[in-house]
Amino acid sequence: MPPQECPPAVIQCIIHWVLTSCVSSVNSDGIRHLCSASAPCKTALDLFSPFFTLKLVNSVWNNSIRELKLEAFFSNVEDGVYYPHSWHINTRVRKGVLLSRYRVFKTIQSEAGDHGVYDAYDFGGPKGCAGATEIAVKAWSSGSDMEFHNEVAAYRLLHNYSGVPQTFSGAQYDALCDVHILPMQKLGPTLDDLISVLPNHRLDARMVLTVAIQMIERYRDIHMTGLIHNGTKPANICLAPRGSNKKGMLYIIDFGFALPLEDNLPLPSAHRIDVVGNRKYMSVLAHHGISKSQRDDLESLAYLLSYLFHGSLPWEIPLMTRLRSYRSSTSDADKNQNEQPQVWRRKIATPASKLFRDMDECFHEFWRDVKALAYGEMPDYEKMRARFALCLETHEKGCEPRDWWGIWDECHK
Repeated sequence: MPPQECPPAVIQCIIHWVLTSCVSSVNSDGIRHLCSASAPCKTALDLFSPFFTLKLVNSVWNNSIRELKLEAFFSNVEDGVYYPHSWHINTRVRKGVLLSRYRVFKTIQSEAGDHGVYDAYDFGGPKGCAGATEIAVKAWSSGSDMEFHNEVAAYRLLHNYSGVPQTFSGAQYDALCDVHILPMQKLGPTLDDLISVLPNHRLDARMVLTVAIQMIERYRDIHMTGLIHNGTKPANICLAPRGSNKKGMLYIIDFGFALPLEDNLPLPSAHRIDVVGNRKYMSVLAHHGISKSQRDDLESLAYLLSYLFHGSLPWEIPLMTRLRSYRSSTSDADKNQNEQPQVWRRKIATPASKLFRDMDECFHEFWRDVKALAYGEMPDYEKMRARFALCLETHEKGCEPRDWWGIWDECHK
């Protein structure tokens, strides 16, 4: 009987039998396959060749194959994970293989359900799933998302810069999962992760000085490309990938709030801009919607260095203090004011002697240099860096050399 005269049920049975035989062959090759029938790796594709040959017989069989659900994965990579909302970004990135080569297996962070960061396997190499590597994937539901455009533009400008993760193939849209994704280099833990495992939950003087030196280098490069990072916080600074030949390097990430410097120079915008960023670390002027320049990133860095050394900042109000203040308020207006204290007022009222208490004099000098900068003035990065480097040499005399991964592993013994 010619194929076009076969009843649809017979065609479906034949296709199902061939598909089952192909999947059995794939699963018997001794490789843990992370790919799927609709997006096979190179090894699986060779074993699937009879199935894809069948698709070429005629249009009736080809259409019947299309009706089959070929998104099923060969190997499970997550246990006990269930995402009930089809619209949520966590569900979308797991609907299929992203760009026919990336398989998400862990959520690092997802906010509001419309964007997130994930760990994924990349099986798109010549060895297929047998040579799969781990990467990071940033995903957005909407291609018009401001953070998506900022992120993509920033990584394009900073491509091949030291201390900035590399991206692969640029940002692309995956039609099956209906997401825009940016595959990128997988890094080590963040400084937030490191702080959480340290005994005192803060860095020692040598570690803070190392952060200062490297972050000045990062901001020098970022500013030279015409960008303001606008995202200073411990969670946006990562250790190098484990096993990297740059194991002592710190990487800076998250450019979703990055701003082009050229939009406002030589004078600040006459209009108030949106206040975006982490209020804990943002500059005082940024709280008021004043357009940012290099000095704002460096002021945020000063707050970060103080936090890393002390484990807290002077304007952080303990939860119990906030609750007591809230309950003792007599009017709704007072309650609202106590519930959301004006952080910028506390920043202005905090002297350098308190912000950098018990810290080396080089931090006080750095603070004075930053506060003396005019809007858009190019900082003397080398002078700032050299000052911290000299202080670090003093601290390291007679000490054993340390690296970030060594500290991390020591805390996990």
